[in-house]
Amino acid sequence: MSYKYILKFDSGEEQVIDIQLDPSTYTAIPHKDTDLPDWALLEFGKCPICPFTAAQHKYCPIARNLAWITKTFSDKASTVMVDARVISKEREYFKHISLQGALSSAIGLYMATSGCPKMNFLKPMAKYHLPFASLNETIYRSVSTYLLQQYFRKKNGQEPDWDLNDLNKAYETITALNLAIVDRVRKASQKDANYNALIILDIFAKMVPWSISQGLHEKDFVFKD
Repeated sequence: MSYKYILKFDSGEEQVIDIQLDPSTYTAIPHKDTDLPDWALLEFGKCPICPFTAAQHKYCPIARNLAWITKTFSDKASTVMVDARVISKEREYFKHISLQGALSSAIGLYMATSGCPKMNFLKPMAKYHLPFASLNETIYRSVSTYLLQQYFRKKNGQEPDWDLNDLNKAYETITALNLAIVDRVRKASQKDANYNALIILDIFAKMVPWSISQGLHEKDFVFKD
């Protein structure tokens, strides 16, 4: 499985983010750039919720995957506009978008498939990745995916969570993780495109529980009929 992000700047510069996923596990295949920075080490700004030790993983799995993206775009401003094209096996997507918006979409896919166990619940969404998803689309996809998981839990004799309680907890965990990753990436960036892309993801992660707490009222009109 692959998603190739092709970003073209007004200057004519073109950058490619080629994300390859193992089709059997939906885990990101590490980039060929093996020259990893110190800020990607597990113990460098380690997340307070990290379940790993340095003996198990020398590098943070998320930071390891983001290292080459961060290096590529470290000198870019977040508000620069790009023509972003995304090629997948099924179709292509195109959008004229800010660099932070394009990077947020690609980085979000990398984070969900990095191998960090705190992010694993997002893997089904990664399997059906939607580039440049809006906040409303993200909330809809996240809740719908989670409820489908509960259907399978019930079918397999497990207790389903129809009230979305565990989904709220999962996103609270992601918020703590995002803060730690932003700190890592900020230290490696001259300008703000990389870490503003992460901040967008963090805002989305905060809005899913908020929307659930409000009863998803902004979505229920779709089902009125």
